[in-house]
Amino acid sequence: MSEETPEQATSDDTPDRVTGRTITRWEWPLHRVGLAVYVLVLAVYIVRVGVPIDRIGQTGWILVGIVAARLGRPLRDHARAVIDWLPLLAALILYDHTRGIADSLGMPVRVMELVDLERSMFGGVLPTTWLQEHFSNPADPQWWDAVASLVYTSHFVVPWALAAVLYVRSRDIWMRYVHRVVLLSYAGLVTYILLPAAPPWYAADYGFVSDEIGRIITNGWSVLGLRSAGAMIEQAQAGSNPVAALPSLHTAFALLVSITLWTLVRSRAWRVVIAAYPIAMALTLVYGGEHYVIDILLGWLYVGLVLLIAVAWADRSTASGVPAREVTGADGVVRPDQHPVAIGAPGAIGNGRPTPEHSPDDE
Repeated sequence: MSEETPEQATSDDTPDRVTGRTITRWEWPLHRVGLAVYVLVLAVYIVRVGVPIDRIGQTGWILVGIVAARLGRPLRDHARAVIDWLPLLAALILYDHTRGIADSLGMPVRVMELVDLERSMFGGVLPTTWLQEHFSNPADPQWWDAVASLVYTSHFVVPWALAAVLYVRSRDIWMRYVHRVVLLSYAGLVTYILLPAAPPWYAADYGFVSDEIGRIITNGWSVLGLRSAGAMIEQAQAGSNPVAALPSLHTAFALLVSITLWTLVRSRAWRVVIAAYPIAMALTLVYGGEHYVIDILLGWLYVGLVLLIAVAWADRSTASGVPAREVTGADGVVRPDQHPVAIGAPGAIGNGRPTPEHSPDDE
């Protein structure tokens, strides 16, 4: 009987094939390989082209990321992701198009009404004017300008990145989140149509106020050496509706993101960051001349109303006996009895530990 050499034993113990969701030779889940490649390619794209903020391009990147995060799953699961996201994409494209023409429907634009209300709230001073006089020097942007530019730009990325993560972790939570996103967007759209309102920079540019107010939100990119990013944001601003300021959906989305994450995160440190995000967005928008404080407050009020409507609808569905939707867990197995878990708990989002594999054969 011949003895087995260490080389032969190693060869026999290491299968060459890919099994399930794991590359057994590397002992590394296939979805992690896909995510690593995806992040690398996206990083190169961002450096060379910029952050994808156009609706179709961004959704395309999100879907590719979802596929990468779920490599090894059946093809029908990837097809289902596309089918799930297409209605959301269509609703948001319709929102973008309608928002862009809302100022051409003949309704009078409110300019001085907001100026007068703002001054009455702050002792005759516009907060934007005060902030820019004390902290802004367009010829010499400071670190806080860079922070403001990053916070402002996060509006085009964070809500949709969160949607992608939620979809991968729990389709049920994702569904509730995107319903609120669409409801919030269209609530804002109705207001833009019925009550077009101008932001501070508009009032100054068109001579409604004598205050020197600049649209300075992109100045901070030069501090970071990313002037191209600032140019891209300015191009997006140029194509947007200039009198869709009331309510501020920037701050509304920031608050919605924070509330959504607050219910999932248990870390106190992360909760501090989450709570600070909508406040940072509010300060950024007022400082940058993009919104009045009244726009911010109304945006937050809209979030409260949207959440109340969503909860009332959920209660009505429960009372009517409509069964709960299936939940996709971290292990990729869909089971009606599987419930979302908090981030930081075993098997939760972001805890760094995968949920044990489960299959009907194990029961």
